[in-house]
Amino acid sequence: MIDCVRKLNSACPLPIIRDERGSVIFGSQQIYVSIPRLGEERDRVRKMSLLKTIEQAGIGTNACADVLGVDHEIFQQWVNSQREMPPSYAAILAATLGVKAEVLTSNSIGSAEGQPKGEPAAIWFKFRGSEFTDADRESILAIRRLGHNANELEQATLGQPNKAWDVIFQTIMRQIDIQASPADQGRVAARVFCELNQFGHGANGSGEILRDQLRSKGILLIESPLPQSEVEGCSFYVGESSAQRPCIFVNTYRTTWFRRNVIIMHELGHALFDQTSGGQIDTISDAGSTTDQQTVIEVRAETFARETLLPRKLLLSLCNKNGYQPSKLTQEALAVLVAQSGVERKTIVQVMRDRDLIDEALFQHYLSYDIAQELREISIHALSTNEYEAKIGPKAASAWKGKRLTSSTKRKLLLPVPYVKAVLEAVKAYSISVSRAAELLMIDESTFASRFSDVAAEVME
Repeated sequence: MIDCVRKLNSACPLPIIRDERGSVIFGSQQIYVSIPRLGEERDRVRKMSLLKTIEQAGIGTNACADVLGVDHEIFQQWVNSQREMPPSYAAILAATLGVKAEVLTSNSIGSAEGQPKGEPAAIWFKFRGSEFTDADRESILAIRRLGHNANELEQATLGQPNKAWDVIFQTIMRQIDIQASPADQGRVAARVFCELNQFGHGANGSGEILRDQLRSKGILLIESPLPQSEVEGCSFYVGESSAQRPCIFVNTYRTTWFRRNVIIMHELGHALFDQTSGGQIDTISDAGSTTDQQTVIEVRAETFARETLLPRKLLLSLCNKNGYQPSKLTQEALAVLVAQSGVERKTIVQVMRDRDLIDEALFQHYLSYDIAQELREISIHALSTNEYEAKIGPKAASAWKGKRLTSSTKRKLLLPVPYVKAVLEAVKAYSISVSRAAELLMIDESTFASRFSDVAAEVME
């Protein structure tokens, strides 16, 4: 419409007058053309961008307000263009949703013209199916916010993030034949990764070192329980486009430490191979996936996980060291292999079968073993929460109770102890303010003062 007015103006020497209704009068001929005011058009574009982006993500406005820690009514006013969304909040929401901030705050008519806005960000394509619940979507939203916060915290305290992971990824990908099968790609990637990181070369598995190894390379790793979600793990990238880094999340609810090791490396495989997908989300039921695309992606990531954690030579070394024959394992023997490799029972016997060390019948037989008691006796990682707290003592066990739960989001997250510690250390070092610390912990300032009164008092002196 604006272009039409410009053309009419150039063709007609008569003066153009805009009245209070936003209409246009062409000289004395009283020709009225209704066009929106420039400010109204900007508001319309802004409202359309923000609301449409939220709708495309398959989440509600209240969930977005919660993840930002703002009042629902205020956020709705932002959506309705009754108030301008502050750039700082737009940046956080954009990072959480996986879109550019200008998509949410566009105030340029020209930027909206000819630009398709009918497609959601890449990661939200994965949430279009009926297998995902509101709990899943809201949980992922909270997880992505936490990943954004963890990255912001490290930048505030350590400066630019370590990009050693990027060198490793590039080195691996140079060795990959894109014509090879997904399993072969996963195996080659695992071999190179192990050579670069000393995985699978010792007498025991890499479960004890993998978390520190990944973090030392600049990869963010978050482990937290999601009781009401089917999400088992996910990977995505955080940070500005010029300084993005992988973030891996693992759901700890009702999973063992041995299983989580496999999930971590599976998600690392996704971060390596699927960098342009916007992120990967794996659910407990993903084992039943049958589409060709899912098969390619999942087989590659799963092969990478198994081959990094349990290469054939490590498995045979563990058997030889303990005097075991793969075809004659007792429950106790299988428990020892799990403890020493750091890999869950199911994955161990799958590797044995796939490497023709056992047949299908023995594979099914080993899966029927109940090794829980034997494993608890030889590995601290097999203890339940109550058993672990009893072992470390009541004082140590209670130190962080009631201090790690977020309060700003509908789907609460139990923050990892190292992350909470890092936030508090940053406050005490005056690297961040108390209000910023509360924001990073996804709680309000009054809750921070109540939970961490000693820290608040120390910095206020």
